Amino acid sequence: MSYVIKAVLSNPRRPECGQITIPFPIPVDQYDQTIEMLQEMDLGYSVNRECRVDEVDSHYRVLGAINGTLVNVDQLDYLAKRLDSFCVGEDEQFQAMAWKLKLTDIKDLINLTFCSQRATVITDFSHLEAVGRSHFINLNGGGARMEELESLDGIETALLLIDSGGETVTPYGVVYDNGMKLEQVYNGYQFPAYPYDSTTPPRGTTRTSGRTDLRRETTSACGTRFSIWRGNSCSPTTMTPLSGSCITPPASRSRR
Repeated sequence: MSYVIKAVLSNPRRPECGQITIPFPIPVDQYDQTIEMLQEMDLGYSVNRECRVDEVDSHYRVLGAINGTLVNVDQLDYLAKRLDSFCVGEDEQFQAMAWKLKLTDIKDLINLTFCSQRATVITDFSHLEAVGRSHFINLNGGGARMEELESLDGIETALLLIDSGGETVTPYGVVYDNGMKLEQVYNGYQFPAYPYDSTTPPRGTTRTSGRTDLRRETTSACGTRFSIWRGNSCSPTTMTPLSGSCITPPASRSRR
C-alpha cells in the first residue's frame, strides 16, 4: 500500500460536482495540483472543514469512523503523516484507543496520535514476558534503561496489569489506557510543529509517498460519470468516460 489514507471526498454544498479520491500524505510535488482539483469542486479555498468524507481506505481500519464527517484536506494530510511515522505496535495502540474512546472527529484523532503510545495493548496472551516489558516501557514514556529491563520480571508485570482490571476488548486487542488523557495538542486550527519533510507547501507539510496518480470521479450535466487521472508529470488531463456519451469537463461548468 503506497498511501496511509485514501479518502473519497465530496462537496456537500455541491453534490453535482461528484467525488475526488486523494491518497494521503499528498506527495509534495502534487500538493498544488490537488488543491486545484479540489477548487474545481468549490473546495480547497479555505481552512474550514468543507470536505465530506464518503469513504476511507486505510490499514487503520478504525478511521472508517470519520465516514460522513466534514474535514479539511490539510487535517487528513497531517493525520496521515503522523500515522506514517508510527513504529510496530503503535498502530495497535492508536486503533485500540480510538475504538475505546469512540472517536469520530478528526481533531480528536490527530490529538490521539500524540498520546496513544501510553496505552498497553495485548494481542497475544501467550507471550506475557514481552507484554510485561512493553507495558513497563509504556509507563515510562516509551523508554527504559537496559539494567531496568534486565532486572524486570516481565511475566509478573503482565499478570499485575491483567489482574488490575480496567481492560477494554477491542477488535485490535485488549487495551489498558494506563490513565491516558486525550490532551488538546492540536486546537483545530494550528498544527503542532512536526518535521515530516523539509519542503513545505503553502498550507501544510507533505512528502512523496510513492503514489503517482490522482483519480477524480465526477458527473457531467447529462449524468455521465468520468474519471480524470493525473500523474506527477503535470501532463494534460486525460478523460475516460465510464458510462454514456455526454462528457462535460469540470472547467466548462459554470461555478456558483
